[in-house]
Amino acid sequence: MPLSDHTLRLAVVGAGPVGLSLAIQAARTLPRAQISIFDTRAIDADVSADPRTLAMSLGSVQLLQRLGAWREGMAQPITEVHVSQQAPSFGGLLSRWIGDPQVRIRASETGAPMLGAVLSYGAVTAALQQVWVQACQAEPQRLFSRFATPVRSLKPLDPVASGASSGGAGVEVDADIAETFDLAVIAEGGVFAEQARKPITRDYGQVAWVGQVTLEGARDGVAYERFTRHGPAALLPLAPGRAALVWCVDGSDDPVADLNDAQRCCVLNTVFPAETGHIRSISPLKRFPLGLNAERTLTGTVMHGGQHAPGRIVRIGNAAQTLHPVAGQGLNLGLRDAHVLARELARSNDIDQALRRFDRQRAPDRWSTIAATDFLASSFTWQWPGASSARGLGLAALQAWAPLRSALTRQMMFGQR
Repeated sequence: MPLSDHTLRLAVVGAGPVGLSLAIQAARTLPRAQISIFDTRAIDADVSADPRTLAMSLGSVQLLQRLGAWREGMAQPITEVHVSQQAPSFGGLLSRWIGDPQVRIRASETGAPMLGAVLSYGAVTAALQQVWVQACQAEPQRLFSRFATPVRSLKPLDPVASGASSGGAGVEVDADIAETFDLAVIAEGGVFAEQARKPITRDYGQVAWVGQVTLEGARDGVAYERFTRHGPAALLPLAPGRAALVWCVDGSDDPVADLNDAQRCCVLNTVFPAETGHIRSISPLKRFPLGLNAERTLTGTVMHGGQHAPGRIVRIGNAAQTLHPVAGQGLNLGLRDAHVLARELARSNDIDQALRRFDRQRAPDRWSTIAATDFLASSFTWQWPGASSARGLGLAALQAWAPLRSALTRQMMFGQR
């Protein structure tokens, strides 16, 4: 009998985009499940005001559309991605033969209306929360919002102690009172600097300066990423004449910290290519340390009867892997985690079997994204001669070899399927 026919008790910890997405999908694919979502913030807090910028792939946009959380005008479509490296890239004859290395990826080449979209964290979270609240109002007997209720601890239990409805070990969730669930999913990740260190961790020694700029002469819908000797810098389109800035530099020798706004604008105008447009003004910037912090697996194990048994605690999104923003894939990876978990729970007749399948199916997409992001981020810390040239050659090869560029485009839009 599939789990969709069981009264499964599911706890989701964290009501950000990933946690809300999972809760909504599970509510639809597991029609008898009792689902509780926990978050520290109050349900009436104005989450829509959160200005943090998200770059969402086309696959993530399509997911929001299916969930009913896509609003007209809430995002700026990305119709082109332009990746380049600041000179000098090669030097000598090689530079004259190849020119400035760059890659252009256009939605028109894929037949899709967009490659993805840029929107604020507040906009996507508010839209998903509205869908969830409406679902709770329609089915108050099985869907529960536990906002303003921080989870203090999660403790895996053995089958006898848990009384789990579907067999196997349950989870005790301590949030004001201790309750037992068949499965708990942690979707509350936070930022690298505030996280406890996971089994796979790397401090890149870089910081990201994040804010917004106004531009004159910019092309609408184009996202720019520029590799510099200090680290990557990106401009993500928000609206005509306005873009979000992510500016990554060396944290120990920070060239941005002591500059005023006018000086920052001047430096950025030398960093980005002329086609970006002229940066006229810049907002106050926030500074975030950058690193990799990842779990080896998305599912946990506990000792039971002297043997390792499946633990009913799953981590997804930033709770499972926090990445460098160089590829802009962190949220997209988390949304894919949530989608596959909800799908596998609905397909299986056993929770532990569903979790094993979930972990196996997520591994290729997850590890390829982690590896690619880590490689790019780490390459800016390499001191050996020719590192910049190697990066430039890679960009030139991508632009010249259409099949490789198409494969990269599909990975950006939908992840590894």
